[in-house]
Amino acid sequence: MLQTYFNITVIAEWVTFIAALILLNKKTGKWRLFIPLLFLILCTETIGWYQSNILKKYDNSLPFNFLMIVSIAFFLWLMAQAAQVVKGKKYFYRAILFFIVFALINLFFFQKPFKYNSVTEVTGDILLAFFSGYLIFALLKDEQTEKSLFALEYFWFAIGILFSAMGSAVLYTFLDELEAYKKSTGINVYGYINYTVNILLYTCLIIAFLCRRKIKSS
Repeated sequence: MLQTYFNITVIAEWVTFIAALILLNKKTGKWRLFIPLLFLILCTETIGWYQSNILKKYDNSLPFNFLMIVSIAFFLWLMAQAAQVVKGKKYFYRAILFFIVFALINLFFFQKPFKYNSVTEVTGDILLAFFSGYLIFALLKDEQTEKSLFALEYFWFAIGILFSAMGSAVLYTFLDELEAYKKSTGINVYGYINYTVNILLYTCLIIAFLCRRKIKSS
């Protein structure tokens, strides 16, 4: 039964959570918020697995909808904390406000709590992809970071978010087509893409944690 829980994504989440506990000390400042976020992710995965595999309930989308809203808002907020985007910080905050309002409207009035809110997911992924690209561009333009770009925590964070968001946007935009393809061919393209983007995201996060540990909190 546990083999259905410990898939590639969940293993990556556990490894990243342990890395956060080890690497994100008090000197890493606001990045320590990754610890409760990753704990929330693991709790949600466990609840979802328990509902599906133990209780045999397949309407387990509610906790995942909540997690999706919290994590996307958090990622946008953390990107806004980079010194290189100080002039554009207000746009990040406006995007967060827009996303939360949009997500809540969709949650309560359209796709509802007990269906995974794929429209909210795609909307959030588009925002994440855009603003992570904006952050990467700002880092590249910053003369002070040109020689140490790969030592910057925000660079690795933005790279991970960019590819993860683009991959997720594709998955949830073409979800029905991918499911139909799996039924006709037996090839789980959705699973391959999902595992790939998750491994990339969590690998980049661990590298970002390592980079963050080496600098002072801010």
